[in-house]
Amino acid sequence: MNSVLLVVFDGLRPDLIRSDVTPNLVRFSAMGTRMPKARSVFPSETRVCTTSVATGCYPRGHGLVANTMFHPLDPSRRVETGKAEQLRALEQDTGRAVIERPGLSDLLAAAGQDFAVFSSGSTGQTFCLAPRAEALGQIVVSAHGPQACTEAGRAVLARIEPPPTAPAARAVWIADAWRRTMLAAPPAASVLWLCEPDTSAHYEGLDSPGNREALRAADAAFGRILDDWSEGGQADWLQIIVASDHGHVTIDGMIDLRARLAVPELVGCEIVGGSSGAIHVPGAPADRIGEVAGFLMRQDWIANVLTAETVDAPNGALPQGAALVDHARTGHVLYTLRNGAGEGPTGAVGTSLIDSAAGLAVGAGTHGGLNAREMATVLMLAGSRIRPGAISNWPAGLVDIAPTILALLGVAGAVSMDGRVLGEALEDGSEPVDSRGPESWEASSGRPGGYAQRIARMRVGRHVWIDEGVRT
Repeated sequence: MNSVLLVVFDGLRPDLIRSDVTPNLVRFSAMGTRMPKARSVFPSETRVCTTSVATGCYPRGHGLVANTMFHPLDPSRRVETGKAEQLRALEQDTGRAVIERPGLSDLLAAAGQDFAVFSSGSTGQTFCLAPRAEALGQIVVSAHGPQACTEAGRAVLARIEPPPTAPAARAVWIADAWRRTMLAAPPAASVLWLCEPDTSAHYEGLDSPGNREALRAADAAFGRILDDWSEGGQADWLQIIVASDHGHVTIDGMIDLRARLAVPELVGCEIVGGSSGAIHVPGAPADRIGEVAGFLMRQDWIANVLTAETVDAPNGALPQGAALVDHARTGHVLYTLRNGAGEGPTGAVGTSLIDSAAGLAVGAGTHGGLNAREMATVLMLAGSRIRPGAISNWPAGLVDIAPTILALLGVAGAVSMDGRVLGEALEDGSEPVDSRGPESWEASSGRPGGYAQRIARMRVGRHVWIDEGVRT
């Protein structure tokens, strides 16, 4: 038998893995190989990240470019990607798949191997992991109840108690549900997605008592999987990957974006806010795009500014390709709000402004931008085919998860992905042969004391990962 389980702790920062809160993650980290240079994607938002995990591709390839997207047929409409019904409606409207690259669900089905998703994330997040699961006969179990499950998932749900309503309890419930129904004879690949510690970080604060308690409960549920895995013999053939999709920073101020962006330069534009956001420019004339970008770069509450590849970036702006998010669905101008390396109330490093319309408070956690703490993620592997007690100093990230799962299962498809197989973590693998090194994309207004920015990336051969974006 040969099987892989991917467990994702949504929003888990690497520095929150410590013995007083996550003893089981600490235990797991010593069993196999850790990837301390693992990175997220931009925007560092859950559904964007989920899709990159599933497809091994950056947003420029898979097309799910933000948690909230402009409708491609009518930019005045919004597509809230957290709702599966809106993603399905978008497919009906356009006659095209929302996710434009095949994911693990598709590739494993084509190879005759089974696949399952157990998620306590939103219905849209679950959809992104396996958009065609119903037609493929795959098991999808959602903590949102029977209506969010596939037919095969509802059969599993009928054998266990109903899901609770509290997010932290749902994370525990979904982990226990996978352990009790799948571990004895798991499918070729499973994704177990836990909504914590993300939800508690958003509403109770990063590394707050409530955030730690939610993470502690999720860690304990993962510990029960580890115990049964070790004692039941599955460790001989079930490989486990643990990851997070993005990090978090602490909100240190609010911006009323609706008021701040009610300026002549943006008349007629459509705007999506957040700690990062997008602006659609009607007709996309180069001079208007430049005008919008120029306005943003004059604001002291702005960090990075990225413009569409269809126009020459004005002085100071960077092309969206620098952040690997250049796609037809991407807004013509992207921005991140001012952020930095300050400390939040609990001492956690990393802060950001946020749009006051986001419904969060100063002191709460947020993500979506290019802060180094948002981009740093957890990635570690263990099992009979994983090198024990190893630490990899090679760059890695979300896009490498799917190629590595395919390699472990002997399934083709990785060559068309942006990510690489994490060969240095595999007993029968090897380190990359390509050279590696840092990259820096920089832009400046050219005026003394004017706007300047930088996006730092890492490269190994054709593979790239984003380290951070800063206003310099």
